[in-house]
Amino acid sequence: MSHPGPDTPPPGAKASLVRGIFARIAGRYDLLNGLLSLGLHRSWRRRAAAHLNLAPGSRVVDLCCGTGELTEALARLAGPENVVGVDFVPEMLERARLRHPELRFVEGDALATGLPEGTFDGASVAFALRNVEDVEALFREMIRLVRPGGQVVSLDLTRPDGLLGWLHGVVLRWIVPLVGGLLSGQGGAYQYLARSIAEFLPVEEVAARMRRAGLEEIRIVPLTGGIVTLHLGRKPVHG
Repeated sequence: MSHPGPDTPPPGAKASLVRGIFARIAGRYDLLNGLLSLGLHRSWRRRAAAHLNLAPGSRVVDLCCGTGELTEALARLAGPENVVGVDFVPEMLERARLRHPELRFVEGDALATGLPEGTFDGASVAFALRNVEDVEALFREMIRLVRPGGQVVSLDLTRPDGLLGWLHGVVLRWIVPLVGGLLSGQGGAYQYLARSIAEFLPVEEVAARMRRAGLEEIRIVPLTGGIVTLHLGRKPVHG
């Protein structure tokens, strides 16, 4: 039996770390999202929802749903009764249910939700790939949840190129921890979040992992100069 090396976190360690961080910042999460994104995070989520090509009556699942911002955007397209949000942080789900009482939220692990296989037309995840133990496992669960031909979308913060990339690095290194710490009292949590963006996979590697998980028709759509990126894919009609 193999054991983790000295620099390798044991299985489940990242999930435990992330759960603790988001439990501590849940009360200020939406306020800080708005401030740190200059209010753009809502339009990014609307773009992600639109790319799923949902019609009224479509069924869709939103993994790592947090306080339900993307879940709500999906519900505007598909109808509130056809959307379910999943997250493993009870404190975030409590905020989601208070803000969106008309929507269904369930506590669960995005890598193994326990929801029925092949029952959704689309699946989404936003600002969460950096925080999961296994990115491919997350995409495999999304594939399991959607019907053949179903659409998958991921929205996440990424690193732009050129001068914008340099400015973005300054914001990550100094502004995010400072503002996040002052307003939430959890400077360490926002240092982790900033570092997770700076050290995250390149956009092409995310696309490669989507392909390895089994998705096809992968598309990469940068938004706002590459500060955020949509990754889109489709579950094959024939396995």
